[in-house]
Amino acid sequence: MNYKLITFISSLFVLSACSQTSFSTIQYYQFSQPITAMKRLIDDTQAQLRVNTVQLRGSLNNRGIAMVLDNNRINAANYHLWSESPDLMLTASAHQALYTKLKDWMVIKGLPVITDIDQQTYYELEYELHHFNGDQNGNANIAGLWRLYYTTPESGRQLKAINYFNKLTPLEEDDYQGLVITLESTWLEVNQEVGAELSKLSL
Repeated sequence: MNYKLITFISSLFVLSACSQTSFSTIQYYQFSQPITAMKRLIDDTQAQLRVNTVQLRGSLNNRGIAMVLDNNRINAANYHLWSESPDLMLTASAHQALYTKLKDWMVIKGLPVITDIDQQTYYELEYELHHFNGDQNGNANIAGLWRLYYTTPESGRQLKAINYFNKLTPLEEDDYQGLVITLESTWLEVNQEVGAELSKLSL
């Protein structure tokens, strides 16, 4: 009997089984924020808001969904992954929420080069997230700050406001899907509050 051949074939079966198990257990998640058909013309708005790409600290911008284990350790899941980079997902979600909330604003993503002098006066929103994770107590936590800048051709870029926030929300369901759903609703709440603050500005 050829023991080497049997050992080789057995190892192939083991590797194949491990490979199939690994791929079959990976779960991908994303925010399911519904998209509503909307149209807005620049002539119908009073101000322009540019939403910069959301900044996340350290490992929070990994594809693996983050869990805080204790005060000093964060674990990124191996088999429960965001379907895209979290900073891009959060930026797209923030843009849509603010566009919907601020009816008199032209809300755009990023800082495109615009040569039209009338559109070189604009507000600019920056998010910096220090927490975007679940914890061992069954909560979703989003915390950080947002900065508002105002730019004009005459005076340049001016810092107008810095606001810190900390949202700790109990999970709707005690699993990764429940964490994703709760993170999404919490992020929407953050943007609704930011939109309400921006609505108070005299344009």
